[in-house]
Amino acid sequence: MASPDWTRAAPWIWLPHYLEEDNRPGRFFLFRKTFQWHPSNNLQDLSVHVSADSRYRLFVNGHRVSWGPCKSYPGKWYYETVDIRPYLRDGENVISARVLRYSTLVPGSSSIVSMPLPGFMLYSPHPELAISTDPSWTCIEQRSVKIIPQTEWNYLLGPPFLSNNERAEEDQTITGWQMPGYDDATWDKAVAQSNAVKMLPIVSPWKLAPRPIPDLPEVEGRFDRIVKATGSVSEDEWKSLIREDRAVVIPANAQVTVDLSVEALMTAFVNFAFSGGGGAKISILYSECYEKDLGVEAAPFPMPRTKSNRSDASGRLYGVKDFYTVTSGQDTHSFEPFWFRCFRYVQLEITTTSNPITLTSISLRETSYPLEIATKVDAGAELNKIWEISLRTLQNCRHETYEDCPFYEQNQFASDSRLQMLFTYQLSPDDRLARKTLEEFHASRTPDGLITAQYPTGFASKQIPQFSLFWILMVHDHMMYFADRTLVRRYLSTVDSIIQHFEDRLDDRGLVGQFDPDTWPFVDWVQDWFVPGQIFKSCMPPAYHTAGAATVNSLMYAYALLHAAELCEFVGRISTAEEYRARVHSIRSAVNQRCRSNSQLYLDGPGVEQYSQHTQVFAILSKTVTGDAAKQLLRQTVTDSSLAQCSYAMKFYVFRAAEKTGIYSELFSSMLDPWRSMMANNLTTWAEDEVNARSDCHGWSASPVNEIVTQLFGVKPAEPGFERVRIEPRRELVAGADGVLHTSRGNIKVQWAPGKPLSVEATSKIHVEIVVNGRVVERVLGPGEPVIFAE
Repeated sequence: MASPDWTRAAPWIWLPHYLEEDNRPGRFFLFRKTFQWHPSNNLQDLSVHVSADSRYRLFVNGHRVSWGPCKSYPGKWYYETVDIRPYLRDGENVISARVLRYSTLVPGSSSIVSMPLPGFMLYSPHPELAISTDPSWTCIEQRSVKIIPQTEWNYLLGPPFLSNNERAEEDQTITGWQMPGYDDATWDKAVAQSNAVKMLPIVSPWKLAPRPIPDLPEVEGRFDRIVKATGSVSEDEWKSLIREDRAVVIPANAQVTVDLSVEALMTAFVNFAFSGGGGAKISILYSECYEKDLGVEAAPFPMPRTKSNRSDASGRLYGVKDFYTVTSGQDTHSFEPFWFRCFRYVQLEITTTSNPITLTSISLRETSYPLEIATKVDAGAELNKIWEISLRTLQNCRHETYEDCPFYEQNQFASDSRLQMLFTYQLSPDDRLARKTLEEFHASRTPDGLITAQYPTGFASKQIPQFSLFWILMVHDHMMYFADRTLVRRYLSTVDSIIQHFEDRLDDRGLVGQFDPDTWPFVDWVQDWFVPGQIFKSCMPPAYHTAGAATVNSLMYAYALLHAAELCEFVGRISTAEEYRARVHSIRSAVNQRCRSNSQLYLDGPGVEQYSQHTQVFAILSKTVTGDAAKQLLRQTVTDSSLAQCSYAMKFYVFRAAEKTGIYSELFSSMLDPWRSMMANNLTTWAEDEVNARSDCHGWSASPVNEIVTQLFGVKPAEPGFERVRIEPRRELVAGADGVLHTSRGNIKVQWAPGKPLSVEATSKIHVEIVVNGRVVERVLGPGEPVIFAE
């Protein structure tokens, strides 16, 4: 294989006469190389390294073999290693790539980074396989496909974060470009890409590193059903197409529409294959659900949307669109967008001219991060369904990064990722994506000490200071589940810098005051906190503006300090831990002195008679209020509807307050009501929040995973890395349950049923503390040695 320093001389190429100034968010480019290959028995592995700026799809003799590069950031640019041997044939072969380049000058996809130079790179370490990128490669811009610019974006859907929808035309001139025998004589010869200047110590813009996570699988699938159809093609004909690939003919001068659906929302590549139909125009709309018809298809601004029963086909589908135009109507042609799409429903509209068109197949390939789920549970019909929807939500929000939502943004935010990563640890031994995420946020640290709230990012976005606190919790979670001291030591400098940023913003009242004016001090999506027409003054208690401080910011800071102190203790920084706890004591004193009302509720700001669940919950979590007072406060918090309410994401912290105060079982059933309401409205993934009818799939709303694993079955680390495992099942919540719960020390089986005792068993030697009826039993469990607790 390649020597360790090959990355410094990796040959990058691009098109001659390229201008980055072309005012488009993204453009497509094709690269190909023809070569001779004759099999040899002693060469069973022919791995090559490949990357591009911004994204590529690699083919060998027309076969899809790699898709990447894995989402990168400026300090580290990933490459994939792929064995092309299975796709080669005796004689002439062709290796090719389709590259999407996002502009560095025009905002494109918000989660995909582009460096100042465009480029494509393939490196072969095998002398007998001379296919490394060089001027022998040919290349051309694919002008027949354009990324739809923001000027044409439907702002009814909100901001254009993804910028990956396409307007494509059939192009006969490139038919078969991925196959041997194609004539590329009119294509350009590639030119080397380099920013080197004689005698200057300039390095390559791409600091190459191997992909740190597995390739994303692409699993063949089909649409499940036809919801409705209009025009000359019947629903039965459409059903035959999606189930049996029986071709559908759309006659000349006709317009047909069909709504296709899958059983549950998914992320997948879609492909539509045709023949004939010169002049036909096709639009493909991807939607999460049916919703109230607003009376318009598009708008230059967001409009209030209403969603209830997501599968009520009497409503309307709103979503993003791709467009495909048939020009020549050659015998066969197909359209497949470069990026995967997120959908539960797809509306296909075909308009023909004087030529009929035949739709020969519609197919899809589902894709997401291939997490191995080791935790299996059976907790009764309702909780099983909640569990299933939670797993599907997390799956759709997990690709090359953790994502806030797959449909609208695909951005990796620190607050969202903290929860998604924690839920990952409770499901699987695989923490590779989590480690990548920790590293990326650490690498994003800004001069003021914070991490960038959204990262990697294709363009500069508003900073959210509080999200840096969630990154501290993120590091602490990894410590508790994996006990990696090297990792904790590596990231403590960033933990310290975040803490210093907040410490510098303590005002003369001892409270966290105002953040920098160009930031968005986001706390939560809360209807009571919205300022009409001013989104960046919304999503925080109004007291932040009127009193110069929001109590919850001080309490969240104290909560993060407690976790930072435990991180410091874990690596032996005892004096720093003591210092951080002393700061917590000062903040508690300031909050109790200035932000406590006569009703014992905590004010949202000093002297401001406004209240929220958020402030009360973090007062409990930061131990600013404890004991019976905390219990009383939480009971009032969850029953008083006049308080500003926590979103689905923030309800995770309400659950934690219930756990801390010892009244979890008392509140559990009522606290599940938001998820029951979503199921009643036929969601197949959990929505973003209750405030606006936007995303129907948000990973931060999947907290039932944590509740079922760590509370119902009661399995959680009592010491970092599960050095000791605490098992405290809440049998009062369900009559019977059976689960295999993953820990980094091995799996633990917990089960009980009506009339039968609790049984706990481990698959390997594990030190446990089992809590039953308030009694703690410490044991070392071994394989095949179940512990039975008779009532």
